[in-house]
Amino acid sequence: MSTQPNAIDPGKLRSFQRVTSPDGFFLICALDHLSDFQELLDPDPGTVDYQRTGEAKVSLIRALAPECSAFLLDARFGLAQAIASRALPGSVGLMASIEDEDYKPSTATRKTRFREHWGLKQMKLLGVDVCKLLWFYRPDSDVAEHQREVIRTLVRECAELSLPLVVEPIWYPLEGEDPKREPWKQRRVQGIVETAHEVSALGVDMLKVEFPGYVETGEGKTKALDACRRLNDGVNVPWVILSAGVGYEHFRTQVEIACRAGASGFLAGRSIWRDAAATHDPKGQTAAVNEAKRRLAELGALTRKHAKPFAPRLEGKALARAFPEFWYANWHR
Repeated sequence: MSTQPNAIDPGKLRSFQRVTSPDGFFLICALDHLSDFQELLDPDPGTVDYQRTGEAKVSLIRALAPECSAFLLDARFGLAQAIASRALPGSVGLMASIEDEDYKPSTATRKTRFREHWGLKQMKLLGVDVCKLLWFYRPDSDVAEHQREVIRTLVRECAELSLPLVVEPIWYPLEGEDPKREPWKQRRVQGIVETAHEVSALGVDMLKVEFPGYVETGEGKTKALDACRRLNDGVNVPWVILSAGVGYEHFRTQVEIACRAGASGFLAGRSIWRDAAATHDPKGQTAAVNEAKRRLAELGALTRKHAKPFAPRLEGKALARAFPEFWYANWHR
């Protein structure tokens, strides 16, 4: 464990420098999707084999890399392929998912499941900068304490490797709840805010959060801005917004609102590149890829205009106090 004053971990700081833009923003494309990515490649996903899936991801990574500060990839189809193919430039950061999950919790007793034969040490050896955990959580579920302990354990294990941990809390309906009803939607917004506060207090390094609101109306946008500000006021780590596969126009609005409230960027996938993956004729695919690049550039400009940069820096006496001469003698020993 690091023993530096003020809990400053230079390893984690270096990792965050690699996944942010030079001016301190998270402009991250998520491509760690599994079966839902394969379903886009062919109407019959059973025909989409391992090689085709990997090649499709490599192609997207190569095309979109100039507009990204980092990619979020999975071990099965993305990480080694992106590196070995040189589709991922050395100047672009790398996040990796540790879970073996999808976005469709089937019961109220769902527990986090990690990818088999894959872990933090392998991430670190591969050069991954940040570990990401998809985390289904309801504080009123039977497995809430189990889920909290998952975070506590992962926080400790990541600290031992100076590997930053970003957690992606997902609010989901319990048995008997109807997510289409207005009371559930209101509870979901409050739940997203409260869960962000709770998981931040557990010692994670960064949050990837669902958008706490609905932007179909002017009133909805106003309420969402207020919810994002309440979320921001209760966390002490950088946070970014996820897309959850919503239409791009709605996601663009969500990014602007979240960044105005204190977010430091976005970490998004399908809302950006869904059409590029699902279009199969060469001419149409070229146009769809160009549109994905345009979307990333537009989101990057919105982020830089409205977001809070994450670029901690020490100088002078503060730097010397944090890292006195021979600071490394007791670091991780």
